[in-house]
Amino acid sequence: MRGRVLLPSLTLLLLAGACARPPHARLDPAQTLREFQHPAPLPAGDLATALTTVAWKDHPDLDLARAELAAARAGIRTAEAHPNPSFGFGATKAEGGPLPWTLTYGLAIPVELGGKRRLRVRQAELQVQAAQLTVADTAWRLRMGVRTALVDWQQARESAALADRSAAIWRQLLALQDRRLALGEIAGPEQAATAQETRRAEAARLTAQETLRRAQATLALAAGIPDAALAPRLATEPPPDLNPGTAAPPAQTDALLHRLDVRRVLLDWDRNETTLDQEVAQRVPNLSIGPGYSFDQGVERWTLGFTVDLPLFDRRQGPIAEALARRKVIEARLRQTEAQALSGAGLAEARLAAARQALKAQLQALQATQSRLAVAKRTLALGGSDRGNLLAAELEALQARSLAVEAWAETARARLAVEDAFQKPLDPTEQPYPFKPAPGARP
Repeated sequence: MRGRVLLPSLTLLLLAGACARPPHARLDPAQTLREFQHPAPLPAGDLATALTTVAWKDHPDLDLARAELAAARAGIRTAEAHPNPSFGFGATKAEGGPLPWTLTYGLAIPVELGGKRRLRVRQAELQVQAAQLTVADTAWRLRMGVRTALVDWQQARESAALADRSAAIWRQLLALQDRRLALGEIAGPEQAATAQETRRAEAARLTAQETLRRAQATLALAAGIPDAALAPRLATEPPPDLNPGTAAPPAQTDALLHRLDVRRVLLDWDRNETTLDQEVAQRVPNLSIGPGYSFDQGVERWTLGFTVDLPLFDRRQGPIAEALARRKVIEARLRQTEAQALSGAGLAEARLAAARQALKAQLQALQATQSRLAVAKRTLALGGSDRGNLLAAELEALQARSLAVEAWAETARARLAVEDAFQKPLDPTEQPYPFKPAPGARP
């Protein structure tokens, strides 16, 4: 009699508990927009480091990667869950008896064998490692994007300042040529050529200003902050040091130790091996233990039985063969990734060496033009030449400065290319990621 009450009561209690759900949550796009429009102040110190720190903290791309990492970690709890038992009930009525009803209650308790749950948890843990690599890859791409955009902005700012000064000098030259033309010292075509160059310089000035505005907007977008929040800090940023750096790239073997794509291939190997273990574990049959109770026309009966899968036809030969074949695919992908990493590192190092040599030559040329400009100033002060010669020397110096800035920007981009090839900063004190990604295991 107690069995007829206990089993249904327990079942109803469990069903009532299963109806509970977490509280409702809503998205507020207005709130997220306000948070984006009013970011935290930029940290003090180096601008590149400050913008990278802000991007790592608040950039939407990294927020998405972190959210996916949290979802992957929640998947471990899913993998740790045991399969639920099932409950069955049946009622049969026999006509004519004093107690015509037969009530049957039964449980089916599944039991996983062969380490299936352990392997399921292991696969979920590897998924977490994959999500961590995604966070690290996103953080590295944000770092590279911020620093590339910063180099573009610094070059655009220097170019805009040089274009402003060049246009002003050409206006002075045109005014000087107009006076000379009025005095009959020069012919009309010479003055017309100066006027044409003045118009070109003004067009170049306007183009440089537009390029600077676009570079500033691109830099703000790379950092994940509004342009208005970035402008005050950029206004106080000093000009870049044009001297080439001396940091040497690491050994090329480090390209294999730090690149995230190599770690991802190694992680794919581990996931495939775990999948292979899971398919082998599927050959071990699961049990289903089935205790039951029946009230058969006044007679109480307790039963105990079990069922087991019989792996007679499907021995998981197909999935096991696929996992074994994927070993060759992943091994080939690893060799391909290593070859591309080594090749990319070599090309980046060659580019950096050539860029440093070109920058050194441009700085020497700039120094020579600055010396000639100083001589022109002294000569004008002593009355040995006119102002036109000084303005021409200033234009030459500005052109040399412009070429030096271009060479510096190419050197800075080549340095970033080396860092990207190794996925490791050349500055050993700099942190490449917001956290240390979990390393993969070499097959």
